[in-house]
Amino acid sequence: MEKKFKLGILGLGEGISILSAACRSQLAEPTLLCDLDEALCQERCKSFGLERYTTSYDEMLADPRIDCIAIYTPDPLHAQHIIAAIKAGKHVICTKPLVKGLQMAAELWNATKDSDRKLLVGQSCRFFDTFMRQHAKRSTVGELISVETHYNGDKRGGTSGRWGKAGAVDWLYTGLSHPVDMAYWHLGDIETVSGVATQSPAAKQQGQQSPDNFHFTLKAKSGAIGRVTGCFGAAQNHPEAESMIGCTLRGSEGTTQADYPNFNFYSNTDTGGATAQNSNSEHAYYFRWGGAMHHAGEFQNYLEYFLQCIASGERARPDLSDGIKVIATLEAMAHAIKTGQPARPDDLLREFGLSALVNG
Repeated sequence: MEKKFKLGILGLGEGISILSAACRSQLAEPTLLCDLDEALCQERCKSFGLERYTTSYDEMLADPRIDCIAIYTPDPLHAQHIIAAIKAGKHVICTKPLVKGLQMAAELWNATKDSDRKLLVGQSCRFFDTFMRQHAKRSTVGELISVETHYNGDKRGGTSGRWGKAGAVDWLYTGLSHPVDMAYWHLGDIETVSGVATQSPAAKQQGQQSPDNFHFTLKAKSGAIGRVTGCFGAAQNHPEAESMIGCTLRGSEGTTQADYPNFNFYSNTDTGGATAQNSNSEHAYYFRWGGAMHHAGEFQNYLEYFLQCIASGERARPDLSDGIKVIATLEAMAHAIKTGQPARPDDLLREFGLSALVNG
């Protein structure tokens, strides 16, 4: 592509990963950084050799050079930041979860559904090496029977930042959005969900108001079934025994398993037999600051994918409708926890005036 897209980055905490991606990209140019913390703006500019920053989102929105805004602000602010960006004529990348609840989703849908601007939900797991490999080889398992996803991380120490304190963290959205999106990615539209949740001793001691351990079963409209698990209030298993995030596909002709962050991909199919692959050589690309933090390689992958889709006019996924369907699934899970009964995402979409997504 001849054009380099001018990128504005809003929120420079988690946004460090998309900033790293933009600086390395042949398709993007980081043009303006924005955060309420001016010292953080200055630090990021110094670290990445940039000059321009602002503490005013309005200033970023008004900048005619910016083609796309990448949003990495706290979850409750996503909807208003997305709406403002699209109304200003910008394409948008927004980190997961897209919004916090279907009321915000309805407001976002009604405000932006007729715009020609594109939106990508930054569901980073879709763009990790092993999960991309698994999705590309999905046909090798034959007719899909079961999808099992999990994110089990030790969060007993709580989360940093003011949005993670005072009982404000909601692990259903903050944590489970990863495995729920992966289940939706493979299963398609979800018909029903049921499940249970508990609150760990650590969460109670911290004064958290929401559960932090979840087990759910899903039935897709296709007839396939799924399982989604997230345990955040318990010690994490040995990394060689269980990956932090994982996805298993079971089908009529084989099974595959993809792990994160240890780069393992396993396959046992009727045509290919049993294989095990490890792509740990990619570690430095995905995790640029050591360990397994700030997984910038995934952001690199989805940034360049999104910009290519803008240039070609192709649909970039997960988009707004995908993101809202994942939120509806999470909301159905919340209902199932509260009532002890199965819940249907489509019923909730209709309740919030989002019937077009049910029928679309």
